Amino acid sequence: MNSLRTTIARTSSRVAHKIQKRQMGAGAAQPQWTGIDKVIRDRFPEDYQVAGLIIGGYATLFTLVSLKPSKAKEEPVVVSKPAADVVGAIPSVEDESFADFIENEGNLQKWIDSAE
Repeated sequence: MNSLRTTIARTSSRVAHKIQKRQMGAGAAQPQWTGIDKVIRDRFPEDYQVAGLIIGGYATLFTLVSLKPSKAKEEPVVVSKPAADVVGAIPSVEDESFADFIENEGNLQKWIDSAE
């Protein structure tokens, strides 16, 4: 059993030295940009800056679209009801035209008579 342990220990120590380290591509040359990429990369050379520019552009576009009204709102047409006169029917107490109805003494007397 001891010989197995020593063999595993020697083998594992040799394997540990043979592991290759990753260098994360540090030796690559910068690409030569052309067209619109060149214009953008002249002002924003780092990748995180370009990513921030793209995200900011989409956020601005989304904000402008959400602030824009979808269609013109049409104002509802207000239809006024004619005030009741002496000959007409008695409006409800909750109706807006009731105040105009009882200003006329004939209408007021008609309303009092209808309550009796």
